[in-house]
Amino acid sequence: MSHQTTLCGALRRSGIALHSGHPVAVTLMPAPQDHGLVFVANGQEIPAHVDQVVDTQLATTLGHGSVTVRTVEHLLATLVGMGIDNVRIEVEGNELPALDGCGEAWVRAIHEVGLRQQESLKRVVEIVCPIEVTDGDRWARIEPSSQLTLDVTIDFDHASVGRQHLCLDIESGSFERELAWARTFGFERHVPAMQRMGLVRGGTLDNALVFGEDGPLNPGGLKRADEPVRHKMLDVLGDLALLGSSVHGRIVTERPGHGLIVRLIQRVVDQPNSWQVR
Repeated sequence: MSHQTTLCGALRRSGIALHSGHPVAVTLMPAPQDHGLVFVANGQEIPAHVDQVVDTQLATTLGHGSVTVRTVEHLLATLVGMGIDNVRIEVEGNELPALDGCGEAWVRAIHEVGLRQQESLKRVVEIVCPIEVTDGDRWARIEPSSQLTLDVTIDFDHASVGRQHLCLDIESGSFERELAWARTFGFERHVPAMQRMGLVRGGTLDNALVFGEDGPLNPGGLKRADEPVRHKMLDVLGDLALLGSSVHGRIVTERPGHGLIVRLIQRVVDQPNSWQVR
Protein backbone atom coordinates (compact mmCIF):
# COMPACT_ATOMS: atom_id res chain seq x y z
CA MET A 1 0.00 0.00 0.00
CA SER A 2 1.19 3.54 -0.82
CA HIS A 3 1.41 6.35 1.65
CA GLN A 4 -0.23 9.75 1.27
CA THR A 5 1.88 12.66 0.05
CA THR A 6 1.88 16.44 0.28
CA LEU A 7 4.16 19.26 -0.86
CA CYS A 8 7.46 20.02 0.88
CA GLY A 9 6.76 23.75 0.71
CA ALA A 10 4.49 26.44 -0.65
CA LEU A 11 4.42 27.54 -4.29
CA ARG A 12 2.65 30.46 -5.92
CA ARG A 13 1.69 31.08 -9.52
CA SER A 14 -0.16 34.00 -11.10
CA GLY A 15 -1.43 34.89 -14.54
CA ILE A 16 -4.51 35.49 -16.64
CA ALA A 17 -7.64 33.41 -16.18
CA LEU A 18 -8.62 31.52 -19.34
CA HIS A 19 -12.33 32.37 -19.27
CA SER A 20 -12.72 35.66 -17.39
CA GLY A 21 -9.49 37.17 -18.71
CA HIS A 22 -8.80 38.65 -15.26
CA PRO A 23 -5.44 38.51 -13.44
CA VAL A 24 -5.56 35.79 -10.77
CA ALA A 25 -3.14 33.93 -8.53
CA VAL A 26 -3.00 30.70 -6.55
CA THR A 27 -0.79 29.45 -3.73
CA LEU A 28 -0.40 25.73 -3.07
CA MET A 29 0.36 24.88 0.55
CA PRO A 30 1.35 21.63 2.27
CA ALA A 31 -1.54 20.05 4.17
CA PRO A 32 -1.78 17.39 6.88
CA GLN A 33 -2.61 13.76 6.16
CA ASP A 34 -6.26 12.98 5.41
CA HIS A 35 -6.84 16.66 4.54
CA GLY A 36 -7.46 16.09 0.85
CA LEU A 37 -7.38 18.69 -1.92
CA VAL A 38 -9.15 21.81 -0.67
CA PHE A 39 -9.56 25.19 -2.38
CA VAL A 40 -9.81 28.35 -0.30
CA ALA A 41 -11.30 31.54 -1.78
CA ASN A 42 -12.45 34.62 0.14
CA GLY A 43 -11.88 32.67 3.34
CA GLN A 44 -14.25 29.89 2.26
CA GLU A 45 -12.97 26.32 2.11
CA ILE A 46 -14.24 24.33 -0.88
CA PRO A 47 -13.19 20.66 -0.97
CA ALA A 48 -12.41 19.20 -4.39
CA HIS A 49 -15.49 16.97 -4.36
CA VAL A 50 -18.31 16.38 -6.81
CA ASP A 51 -20.83 17.72 -4.28
CA GLN A 52 -19.21 21.16 -4.68
CA VAL A 53 -19.58 21.37 -8.49
CA VAL A 54 -21.74 24.32 -9.52
CA ASP A 55 -21.03 24.57 -13.27
CA THR A 56 -19.43 22.51 -16.05
CA GLN A 57 -19.64 24.81 -19.08
CA LEU A 58 -16.24 24.45 -20.83
CA ALA A 59 -14.59 24.10 -17.41
CA THR A 60 -15.29 22.66 -13.98
CA THR A 61 -16.36 25.21 -11.38
CA LEU A 62 -16.56 24.48 -7.66
CA GLY A 63 -18.46 26.63 -5.22
CA HIS A 64 -19.99 27.15 -1.81
CA GLY A 65 -22.66 29.80 -1.43
CA SER A 66 -21.62 32.87 -3.39
CA VAL A 67 -17.94 31.83 -3.58
CA THR A 68 -16.80 29.98 -6.70
CA VAL A 69 -13.52 28.76 -8.18
CA ARG A 70 -13.49 28.15 -11.92
CA THR A 71 -11.29 26.02 -14.21
CA VAL A 72 -9.91 23.70 -11.55
CA GLU A 73 -9.44 20.65 -13.79
CA HIS A 74 -5.86 21.16 -15.01
CA LEU A 75 -4.44 21.61 -11.52
CA LEU A 76 -6.49 18.72 -10.14
CA ALA A 77 -5.34 16.46 -12.99
CA THR A 78 -1.73 17.32 -12.17
CA LEU A 79 -2.13 16.63 -8.46
CA VAL A 80 -3.89 13.32 -9.08
CA GLY A 81 -1.52 12.38 -11.90
CA MET A 82 1.48 12.98 -9.63
CA GLY A 83 -0.10 11.05 -6.77
CA ILE A 84 -0.47 14.03 -4.43
CA ASP A 85 -3.17 13.64 -1.79
CA ASN A 86 -3.16 16.65 0.54
CA VAL A 87 -2.89 20.29 -0.58
CA ARG A 88 -4.44 23.58 0.53
CA ILE A 89 -5.08 25.66 -2.60
CA GLU A 90 -5.47 29.36 -1.80
CA VAL A 91 -7.03 31.27 -4.71
CA GLU A 92 -6.87 35.03 -5.28
CA GLY A 93 -9.84 35.63 -7.60
CA ASN A 94 -12.53 33.22 -8.75
CA GLU A 95 -10.59 31.26 -11.38
CA LEU A 96 -7.21 29.56 -11.59
CA PRO A 97 -4.56 31.05 -13.90
CA ALA A 98 -4.41 29.45 -17.32
CA LEU A 99 -0.59 29.34 -17.33
CA ASP A 100 0.34 27.13 -20.33
CA GLY A 101 -3.17 25.70 -20.83
CA CYS A 102 -2.25 22.24 -19.59
CA GLY A 103 -0.47 20.66 -16.62
CA GLU A 104 3.16 21.14 -17.58
CA ALA A 105 3.69 24.42 -15.69
CA TRP A 106 2.12 22.89 -12.57
CA VAL A 107 4.41 19.85 -12.86
CA ARG A 108 7.50 22.08 -13.02
CA ALA A 109 6.33 24.13 -10.04
CA ILE A 110 5.70 21.03 -7.94
CA HIS A 111 9.11 19.60 -8.78
CA GLU A 112 10.67 22.87 -7.57
CA VAL A 113 9.29 22.39 -4.05
CA GLY A 114 9.26 18.59 -3.94
CA LEU A 115 6.97 16.05 -2.29
CA ARG A 116 6.86 14.64 1.23
CA GLN A 117 5.54 11.23 2.19
CA GLN A 118 3.13 11.12 5.11
CA GLU A 119 2.35 8.38 7.64
CA SER A 120 -1.23 7.55 6.62
CA LEU A 121 -1.94 5.16 3.77
CA LYS A 122 -3.74 6.37 0.65
CA ARG A 123 -7.51 5.92 0.58
CA VAL A 124 -8.36 4.04 -2.63
CA VAL A 125 -11.86 3.74 -4.08
CA GLU A 126 -12.03 0.41 -5.90
CA ILE A 127 -14.86 0.05 -8.42
CA VAL A 128 -16.64 -3.31 -8.08
CA CYS A 129 -19.67 -2.82 -10.38
CA PRO A 130 -19.86 -1.00 -13.75
CA ILE A 131 -21.71 2.31 -13.86
CA GLU A 132 -22.62 4.18 -17.06
CA VAL A 133 -24.16 7.51 -17.98
CA THR A 134 -25.28 8.63 -21.45
CA ASP A 135 -26.14 11.88 -23.21
CA GLY A 136 -27.36 11.14 -26.73
CA ASP A 137 -24.41 9.67 -28.60
CA ARG A 138 -22.02 10.66 -25.80
CA TRP A 139 -21.40 8.28 -22.91
CA ALA A 140 -19.04 7.39 -20.09
CA ARG A 141 -18.62 4.19 -18.09
CA ILE A 142 -16.47 3.20 -15.13
CA GLU A 143 -15.80 -0.48 -14.53
CA PRO A 144 -13.64 -2.66 -12.26
CA SER A 145 -9.86 -2.66 -12.75
CA SER A 146 -6.80 -3.31 -10.60
CA GLN A 147 -5.45 0.15 -11.48
CA LEU A 148 -6.63 3.44 -12.95
CA THR A 149 -7.05 3.24 -16.72
CA LEU A 150 -8.49 5.89 -19.05
CA ASP A 151 -9.92 4.87 -22.43
CA VAL A 152 -11.03 8.02 -24.25
CA THR A 153 -12.43 8.68 -27.74
CA ILE A 154 -13.13 12.12 -29.19
CA ASP A 155 -14.78 13.04 -32.50
CA PHE A 156 -14.67 16.58 -33.92
CA ASP A 157 -15.73 17.81 -37.33
CA HIS A 158 -12.34 19.25 -38.23
CA ALA A 159 -9.70 17.76 -40.51
CA SER A 160 -6.90 18.40 -37.99
CA VAL A 161 -8.69 16.57 -35.18
CA GLY A 162 -11.37 14.15 -36.39
CA ARG A 163 -11.82 10.93 -34.45
CA GLN A 164 -9.03 10.08 -32.00
CA HIS A 165 -8.72 7.30 -29.44
CA LEU A 166 -6.24 6.63 -26.65
CA CYS A 167 -6.09 4.13 -23.79
CA LEU A 168 -3.60 4.78 -21.00
CA ASP A 169 -2.82 3.31 -17.59
CA ILE A 170 -2.21 6.09 -15.08
CA GLU A 171 0.83 4.94 -13.16
CA SER A 172 4.01 6.49 -11.79
CA GLY A 173 5.42 8.96 -14.30
CA SER A 174 2.79 8.38 -17.00
CA PHE A 175 0.99 11.68 -16.42
CA GLU A 176 4.14 13.72 -16.95
CA ARG A 177 5.22 11.75 -20.01
CA GLU A 178 1.89 11.29 -21.74
CA LEU A 179 -0.61 13.99 -20.69
CA ALA A 180 0.78 16.97 -18.78
CA TRP A 181 1.94 18.81 -21.92
CA ALA A 182 -1.29 18.42 -23.91
CA ARG A 183 -2.93 21.85 -24.24
CA THR A 184 -6.56 22.83 -23.98
CA PHE A 185 -7.89 23.39 -27.49
CA GLY A 186 -10.65 25.09 -29.41
CA PHE A 187 -11.68 26.29 -32.84
CA GLU A 188 -11.23 29.81 -34.19
CA ARG A 189 -14.73 29.86 -35.66
CA HIS A 190 -16.25 29.35 -32.19
CA VAL A 191 -14.28 32.06 -30.36
CA PRO A 192 -16.55 35.13 -30.98
CA ALA A 193 -19.67 33.34 -29.74
CA MET A 194 -17.87 31.98 -26.68
CA GLN A 195 -16.50 35.42 -25.81
CA ARG A 196 -20.01 36.87 -25.99
CA MET A 197 -20.95 34.24 -23.39
CA GLY A 198 -18.13 35.40 -21.11
CA LEU A 199 -15.87 32.47 -22.01
CA VAL A 200 -12.23 32.23 -23.25
CA ARG A 201 -11.66 35.98 -22.81
CA GLY A 202 -8.15 35.20 -21.57
CA GLY A 203 -7.37 32.66 -24.27
CA THR A 204 -4.21 33.20 -26.33
CA LEU A 205 -1.94 31.06 -28.45
CA ASP A 206 0.30 30.82 -25.35
CA ASN A 207 -2.33 29.04 -23.26
CA ALA A 208 -4.52 27.25 -25.82
CA LEU A 209 -4.23 25.24 -29.00
CA VAL A 210 -6.45 26.98 -31.55
CA PHE A 211 -7.50 25.40 -34.84
CA GLY A 212 -8.25 27.58 -37.84
CA GLU A 213 -9.87 26.22 -40.97
CA ASP A 214 -6.51 25.03 -42.32
CA GLY A 215 -5.01 23.70 -39.08
CA PRO A 216 -3.43 24.92 -35.84
CA LEU A 217 -2.74 28.66 -35.61
CA ASN A 218 -0.06 28.15 -32.95
CA PRO A 219 3.57 28.50 -34.02
CA GLY A 220 4.98 24.97 -34.14
CA GLY A 221 1.53 23.41 -34.54
CA LEU A 222 0.63 20.26 -32.66
CA LYS A 223 3.06 18.71 -30.19
CA ARG A 224 1.74 15.31 -31.33
CA ALA A 225 -0.97 14.42 -33.82
CA ASP A 226 -3.18 13.13 -30.98
CA GLU A 227 -2.65 16.08 -28.63
CA PRO A 228 -6.40 16.84 -28.53
CA VAL A 229 -7.44 13.42 -27.19
CA ARG A 230 -4.60 13.57 -24.70
CA HIS A 231 -5.91 16.87 -23.37
CA LYS A 232 -9.42 15.43 -23.10
CA MET A 233 -7.89 12.59 -21.10
CA LEU A 234 -6.20 15.16 -18.84
CA ASP A 235 -9.60 16.79 -18.29
CA VAL A 236 -11.19 13.44 -17.43
CA LEU A 237 -8.44 12.79 -14.88
CA GLY A 238 -8.97 16.23 -13.33
CA ASP A 239 -12.71 15.67 -12.98
CA LEU A 240 -12.09 12.19 -11.57
CA ALA A 241 -10.29 13.88 -8.67
CA LEU A 242 -13.73 15.00 -7.52
CA LEU A 243 -14.32 11.53 -6.08
CA GLY A 244 -12.04 12.74 -3.31
CA SER A 245 -9.81 9.65 -3.33
CA SER A 246 -7.44 7.68 -5.51
CA VAL A 247 -9.38 5.37 -7.83
CA HIS A 248 -8.89 1.87 -9.17
CA GLY A 249 -11.20 1.56 -12.15
CA ARG A 250 -11.32 1.77 -15.91
CA ILE A 251 -13.09 4.78 -17.41
CA VAL A 252 -14.25 4.29 -20.99
CA THR A 253 -15.84 7.31 -22.63
CA GLU A 254 -17.02 8.49 -26.04
CA ARG A 255 -16.92 12.27 -26.65
CA PRO A 256 -16.47 13.26 -22.99
CA GLY A 257 -17.08 16.69 -21.52
CA HIS A 258 -16.96 18.03 -17.98
CA GLY A 259 -20.71 17.67 -17.50
CA LEU A 260 -20.72 14.02 -18.58
CA ILE A 261 -17.80 12.99 -16.36
CA VAL A 262 -19.17 14.88 -13.36
CA ARG A 263 -22.50 13.05 -13.84
CA LEU A 264 -20.62 9.74 -13.86
CA ILE A 265 -18.76 10.61 -10.67
CA GLN A 266 -21.97 11.71 -8.97
CA ARG A 267 -23.58 8.40 -9.97
CA VAL A 268 -20.67 6.53 -8.37
CA VAL A 269 -21.03 8.54 -5.15
CA ASP A 270 -24.77 7.89 -5.12
CA GLN A 271 -24.31 4.12 -5.51
CA PRO A 272 -22.03 3.04 -2.63
CA ASN A 273 -22.63 -0.64 -3.47
CA SER A 274 -20.66 -0.09 -6.69
CA TRP A 275 -17.35 0.53 -4.92
CA GLN A 276 -15.35 -0.25 -1.82
CA VAL A 277 -12.54 1.52 0.02
CA ARG A 278 -9.28 -0.20 0.65
